[in-house]
Amino acid sequence: MTSRNGPTPPTKFYQEDIVRRISSPNVHGVVLRCWHDSEDLLPIPGPLMDPLMRPLHRGEVGVSFLPGGLREIVHESDYELVDRTFQVGDYCKRGLDNVRSGVVVSTEVQAKLVHAISGEPLSGWKDIRDLRHAANVNAGDYVMHNDWIGQVIQLFDELVVSASGTLVRIPEINSRLTVGDKGLDILPSPPSLQGVHSTCQAAPMPTANDTVVDLKHTVLAVCWLALNQTLERDTAWRKLRPERFWHGEELTKLSVIRTKSGDIRVGDKVILPNNEVVPTMSFDTGTESNGKIVIRTLCVQETRTTVTVLWQDGCREILRSTELVPYLNVDEYDCWPGDHVMWKNEEQERVAVVQSVNSADRVAVIRCADTGTLETVSVLELDPNGTGDMSPDVFNGHSFGVRRGDSVFVHPEGTTNGFAPPRVPKIGEIEEWVREPPVRADGELGGWRRTMADLGARIAADRKAQRFPVYNVRLPRRDDNSLSWFGEVTELRLDGSVEVTHPNMEVSVLPLERLTRLYDSLEQIEDDGWDEEGSEQDSNEDYSEGLWLQDGQGIWRYEKNDDDEWEETDEEPDDMEVDDPWAETKSSPAPDDASPNSLPRNVTPDLADSVSPLPFSPSTTSPDMSQEMVVDNTVKESDEVGQESAWKRFEILSSAPVDHAFYSTPSSQFSRTFLGRLTKEYRALSNSLPDSIIVRAYENRSDLLRCLIIGPENTPYEDAPFVIDWMLDSNFPQSPPIAHFLSWTNGNGRVNPNLYEEGKVCLSILGTWSGDRTEIWSAARSSLLQAFVSIQGLVLVKEPWFCEPAYEKLRGTEEGMVNSRLYNEKAYVLSRGFVRRALEVPLGGLQSEINWLYYTKGKLAKVLKDSRHLIEKSKSEPDSKVDPDIAVPRLTTGGIITLERTLVKLQGFL
Repeated sequence: MTSRNGPTPPTKFYQEDIVRRISSPNVHGVVLRCWHDSEDLLPIPGPLMDPLMRPLHRGEVGVSFLPGGLREIVHESDYELVDRTFQVGDYCKRGLDNVRSGVVVSTEVQAKLVHAISGEPLSGWKDIRDLRHAANVNAGDYVMHNDWIGQVIQLFDELVVSASGTLVRIPEINSRLTVGDKGLDILPSPPSLQGVHSTCQAAPMPTANDTVVDLKHTVLAVCWLALNQTLERDTAWRKLRPERFWHGEELTKLSVIRTKSGDIRVGDKVILPNNEVVPTMSFDTGTESNGKIVIRTLCVQETRTTVTVLWQDGCREILRSTELVPYLNVDEYDCWPGDHVMWKNEEQERVAVVQSVNSADRVAVIRCADTGTLETVSVLELDPNGTGDMSPDVFNGHSFGVRRGDSVFVHPEGTTNGFAPPRVPKIGEIEEWVREPPVRADGELGGWRRTMADLGARIAADRKAQRFPVYNVRLPRRDDNSLSWFGEVTELRLDGSVEVTHPNMEVSVLPLERLTRLYDSLEQIEDDGWDEEGSEQDSNEDYSEGLWLQDGQGIWRYEKNDDDEWEETDEEPDDMEVDDPWAETKSSPAPDDASPNSLPRNVTPDLADSVSPLPFSPSTTSPDMSQEMVVDNTVKESDEVGQESAWKRFEILSSAPVDHAFYSTPSSQFSRTFLGRLTKEYRALSNSLPDSIIVRAYENRSDLLRCLIIGPENTPYEDAPFVIDWMLDSNFPQSPPIAHFLSWTNGNGRVNPNLYEEGKVCLSILGTWSGDRTEIWSAARSSLLQAFVSIQGLVLVKEPWFCEPAYEKLRGTEEGMVNSRLYNEKAYVLSRGFVRRALEVPLGGLQSEINWLYYTKGKLAKVLKDSRHLIEKSKSEPDSKVDPDIAVPRLTTGGIITLERTLVKLQGFL
């Protein structure tokens, strides 16, 4: 696939890559942002203070240069790759167009060091295992106290800055600075400055040479997450949650846990603890009591990383990290040797451990946990993540198995975590105070941050008046066996057991059921950011005044709302027959906004083909209906009488079916305005629905509808039935309709990125995804017809993988082409199962139409014929070139295995 201007160049850099300027080989930096990153930049009022925060164009990267920390957006063609950072548990590939992937199981990292301030280099390479962080604790570190595990979420620092020949002490919460950082933004406003010694008088003005020469963490804010799982219940109840703020001598009661390998990276400030001779710098404080500040802090300028990769086929390989690329958009069916999975098909669910994977054929060899036997299965029948598990336990928080790099609790021998394998619970209760807003309405620090800042400032003032010792948290000793109840997953064995490395570096081999994963505060806050309810609430805001929109250059601008179409009036209709030009005349069956071709402006070219009509007689429900038509769309006497009359695009049935997703939802009392608008909606549906969509409404529940959409041609969804139940709340049309998708995937993953297994339909017009003003629901401009046709035209498309907003920018890239092809195969196989489900289980209010379409009209025979032809073509031409014009040009062996199971059932229906 190529773009309009030719092939899309491959991605060159990724986050945390170490790069060097081609024209100045001594200039190094670390990549912080790339154009292909999945991110949404929010509008920021005022000037953009951070130079990296503007939208990136293709080929641009945001780089932080070393050692000073200067940040700049540059073009990647001006730089070359020096090293690529990987951690244990990261996924990788040889190239973006490869289907085989691997998992990093170990790393060996060497570093080149320079003095943090002077830049004087140390000779040779240093193993990072001989280094330790200059700061004894950092934000995000785990700490232990009295059988509790917590996480450092905030630090209060005391900085010493050399500014215009004067040493200035700066007490600061949430410091972003480290020793050696320099620049104009180091010094805060003058009133907050304090001299290091009593002779300091006037505060200096900021300059580009202001440099941090010393830093001490004086106060820690710790979110305590969970208790030691080996404690007896009575003992655990007596273990009260520790304090949130730690300072002074109390810091020595904390133990910091650092077991993850490769946690020192380029730009980090480190020290050599073995008293090796290193360059130093000293600064005279000017007082006898404080003496000199001697700086031995070093900066990691460059790294050289070697990784051991476990490939999906089971082989291990040692490679330079620069020979690999990160595997960021992992396919939901991808798994690796040692992974715990659930093998699901129509007949059974079995727990298994992956032994090897043939990624090209999409088949895996698994070891069944119940019998120990080996089976070769399709990866499309494996659930490695638990994403398709809708058991009640899912709401308690669990995943399938554990991953290398996970932090875990260990349960005592003879006990379990309470879950049946492969489910592993995750625990970690984030304290509510952590979520308090950082600032008040007046712009000042608020909540616990205000308390912490006041505490830190008081400690700094006391330290200025009298010299106090500096206390640090402790590191676990190698001979300390008291922390064996916690550790990090470092290996997954093929027999299903797990290797766990404890804080003292001892290794235990444990069964999966004795482990519980730590759900840390950073992970929880990140998950909160993707809260689906929040996104719905935000998208239903009142935009009557205006809203922020991005222009073509990615700049956010505020635009006033000047919509004046489809506005509701205060007049209430006397009955359901409302005179309205929108549904009244023969010559104008519907306005442009309500027509199937009137969709948000990001409609893909697939739409022209996606609503291709089924082979029905146009006389069944002609758009050219008279004004006197009956709203329930019953067939008129003049219509052609025959089997085709069974396919009525719109009809009002007497009662809602009991299998409707919202059947048990109480019906509200609806206003006459609601009913009047509903009449308009019914008329538009009667006139303008394409032949491949049918809708049913109900006399006893005017707030409910059900629609059946037939998958468009030349998409993975061709000829498959998609059923969505709808509910209109009492605020309709001011609020959008509520949709519930009937997913029939048997827990084997989503059939489409916008159609969730639990029923959510993710679409801008429904308020379940953010969009610009032309895409979100508007009472004045939107309609039910538009919602139905949008799903067919914007969701059930030829390349659904790109429906994810983060992936759209990858269209035309090697990564995008590979992932899209694999996703299409999955979508095709799963949607053939939708045909089976629709024929196997009667669907309330639509079963006669389903039977007529698939049996009488021969659609089932076509599905069987097309599927078998595709299977034969895939077997006879497995290595043929993929035709980009065909949605599903061929199937892998794994796809064939799963599809053939479904075809056996479908053949039985004939």
